[in-house]
Amino acid sequence: MEMTSFQGYSREFKQAAVEKLLTRGKRKVVEIIKEVGISSPTIYQWRDEFATDGGMKKSAKKPQDRSVDEKLKAITEYRALPIEKRGEYLRQNGLHEEHINEWHKYADDALSYKKPFKSADQKRIKELERELRRKDRALAEASALLILKKKADLIWGSEEDE
Repeated sequence: MEMTSFQGYSREFKQAAVEKLLTRGKRKVVEIIKEVGISSPTIYQWRDEFATDGGMKKSAKKPQDRSVDEKLKAITEYRALPIEKRGEYLRQNGLHEEHINEWHKYADDALSYKKPFKSADQKRIKELERELRRKDRALAEASALLILKKKADLIWGSEEDE
């Protein structure tokens, strides 16, 4: 087993600690640090060390900066892998499972054709439009009657004048 210079820990131990950090899920970093028995700066130093020497290379590109083609490629590659290899794929590409799931949902929504309205909605829209036209006509009629009443009152006088 090869020993490296940093506090006498082996490369395998460091790699295992960094892997625990990167695949911790919802666990807090403090829990990982206590479990492994090292300090916070140490585990982050090891993480950076593995990123620069290619041991656990992270992608320099942020997930939100990727093109549509890159996202679709990531989805298909990730889904094609066996479950035990998916974590490694995510680490190598600087992704989380949430990114893949979110992109998959967006792609699914974009590719699934949905009618703008269902037939029940269209029927309800027509009923409401018909009712609106009827009320518009009734309002116009009431307005015309009111105007006629005012004119009749001016010509013949109102009942209140008598």
